[in-house]
Amino acid sequence: MSSSKELYNRLNEKLRELVHVKNGKQVTNWIWIIVGILQSQSSNLSQIANYLPMETKAESRVTLIRRWLMNPQVKVWAFYKKILEHVLSGWSAVDAYIILDGVMVYGDRWQIFRVSLQHGCRAIPIAWTIVEGKGLVKVTKLKGMLEKVKKFLKKYVKRVTFLADAGFRDCDWAQLCLKLGWNYAIRVACNTYLTMPDGTSDRLDHLVPENCNRYFQNGLLTREAKLQTNVSVTWTTNKKGELEMVAIITDQTACRARLREYGRRMSIEQSFRDDKSGGFDMEHTRLQHAERIDHLLLAMAIATLWCHELGEFILKQGDDSRCQVDPAYKRTLSLFQLGLRWLKRTLATGFHFLPDFHAILSNLYLKPVVIPITLNSNV
Repeated sequence: MSSSKELYNRLNEKLRELVHVKNGKQVTNWIWIIVGILQSQSSNLSQIANYLPMETKAESRVTLIRRWLMNPQVKVWAFYKKILEHVLSGWSAVDAYIILDGVMVYGDRWQIFRVSLQHGCRAIPIAWTIVEGKGLVKVTKLKGMLEKVKKFLKKYVKRVTFLADAGFRDCDWAQLCLKLGWNYAIRVACNTYLTMPDGTSDRLDHLVPENCNRYFQNGLLTREAKLQTNVSVTWTTNKKGELEMVAIITDQTACRARLREYGRRMSIEQSFRDDKSGGFDMEHTRLQHAERIDHLLLAMAIATLWCHELGEFILKQGDDSRCQVDPAYKRTLSLFQLGLRWLKRTLATGFHFLPDFHAILSNLYLKPVVIPITLNSNV
């Protein structure tokens, strides 16, 4: 039996159990696309098609994929919600961190905005939307997605903390979080004005000396005093080795803990890298329609969930199993990479070592193994 057929069989039972549709081909073709993504580690349709074990020409296999991506009967959230409900079924009253971030695809034509839930030292996708064009996005564009996430997570979490970078620095984002009942930790630009309770007003980079941490309570943000908030400030070194300010606004008490908390946001940047060069090469998709990208992301999301699930499986097996794919004394790979490498190895050496897809994840937190931005040691 081919490796693609083995993957199909391990995905098939659970996905058909959870997603019920009148036309079973919708699920069949969905599973084949997931298989192709996992095998090719690519979002390119011709690469995915290479792993579909049909006795047809390449053009026909690509056409099959395109038809599924264009199928209006494939309701992305309806499909994915059923899977997520099962994935999080063991979660109850947890403190959750959700991360909002965006990535450009197809040059500068499309932005994918995704809300992800921290899991392990990475994050799993919860919901996403595609916006045309580049640049900062207004809160009204993503409000519906965030409200949907709130409604969905209510059953599983006790407290939500929303993390976002400076691309979402407008005060409207913080105000929406408060309306949703979420805590927030959002990075703002270093030249943002802050007015303190004593009336003192200045830019943050003028208020905080280099290499110093400062914590401001109950300040008013921007010259227009749009938002009363707390601000935690530290300094870091960017990729060029230059000193860079990190200023985080939050509805909670400003302190070192807020800075460490914001560090969790790096999970999503690493997860986007998993979707791109480290995993499924999403940034090189050539799809030109938002609806088709939306469908492709549905298939990628299931591939990501299974890699996280396999990563958990390997850690539960112990270091003997981990060391088969992670050549280090201590763990150096994320759950996603552990799972993906285990999948590739079992396809090459023995199918019987590859478990079925169960669509279950635990509320697991692991320390990151890669820290792209290192805050000061006194954080």
